[in-house]
Amino acid sequence: MIAEAFDTLITLGWGLAAWIVLLALAATLALYAVLASVWWSLRALWRGLGRPTWSRNRLRARLYARRTRHDYEEAA
Repeated sequence: MIAEAFDTLITLGWGLAAWIVLLALAATLALYAVLASVWWSLRALWRGLGRPTWSRNRLRARLYARRTRHDYEEAA
């Protein structure tokens, strides 16, 4: 009877250890996802504040210059 109690206790201990490992893994993945999304959002916000939206690439700059300047000639 005592042997069965120890066997049950050992089985429950392994089950508890497995649950702890799985919950730690799930919490780690959730924390990683939250940190990655916050980092991505802050990076996009930081890059957006540094310059106007039309200056992000050559095409937008060219289109902006054509709209605002009447004497614009595209450089070679």
